[in-house]
Amino acid sequence: MLKTLLRPAYTLTHALLYQSRALNPWFRQQYGAQVGEGHISDEHLDHPELDDRLVADLQNRGIPVKPWVIDAKGYQAYLEAADYPADYYGGGLDPEANFTEKTLEHYVSTLFLDLGPDKVHVDMAACNSPFYEIVRRVFGVRTSYQQDLIYPSGRHGDRIGGWAHELDLPDGSVHAVTLHCSLEHFEGDSDRLFFQKLERVLAPGGRVVILPFYLAHTYTIHVDPAYNLLKGHRPTLDPKAALRYCSWRQFFSRHYDPQALQERLLAAAPSLQLTLYRFTNFREVHPPSYLRFAGVFEKVR
Repeated sequence: MLKTLLRPAYTLTHALLYQSRALNPWFRQQYGAQVGEGHISDEHLDHPELDDRLVADLQNRGIPVKPWVIDAKGYQAYLEAADYPADYYGGGLDPEANFTEKTLEHYVSTLFLDLGPDKVHVDMAACNSPFYEIVRRVFGVRTSYQQDLIYPSGRHGDRIGGWAHELDLPDGSVHAVTLHCSLEHFEGDSDRLFFQKLERVLAPGGRVVILPFYLAHTYTIHVDPAYNLLKGHRPTLDPKAALRYCSWRQFFSRHYDPQALQERLLAAAPSLQLTLYRFTNFREVHPPSYLRFAGVFEKVR
């Protein structure tokens, strides 16, 4: 109740702070003067030729990129079987609630995984997502966990709390890991440390599916300076990355260029083999979608 009453004041305060970003001395002290504006992914969505060049660069570096057509009928069949709760992003009744994008990401991730009764699955940075339970009910996976930093630390039933790189599971025990719109929020070295952890916990042939996998022509970190100030958070930045301001009420979002992808993720986990998938019809399936790429990492040794 109190949160509902305070929301308009918070929204106004955030808006005023963000509008003052060019003049705010705290922002300059925290982030410096060389800051861009807006999500770099919007440039790629508006200009698909940027993705064409990105794919060429990736392939020149020996990273395979394969086209993939999303099956719209398959997605609808998945939705019927999944039977999402009504309180998950409005249950599909509110067009502003992002239900279609979230559930489309869930569906597509299942296409790249070998799910069955004897498999162990972890949905990372899951927050309140019902996906781990859907994996059990629809695909018959007996052991499916949801992990998030907001949960109590350690393993508690089917929930695992703490940092992603502290994942409390035995080495070689996991067959499927999903990250839906989450890896980009891993600050500092947590992305690199997480991939080192994946090398240990994945069973041979185990897979990690990351989607959307945010790739761009320039290695970029996005911050919402007003949101960080209001939350008392100082995000850990990377001096190698270009920095951009965005008003989207998130702490941090990292988009990799091919070199950063190699240096931060592939070098951290050499036994994980990456195949990228470029979705050719994501906006035909859902016009506002931003599901450009998925990354599938498989443990090969």
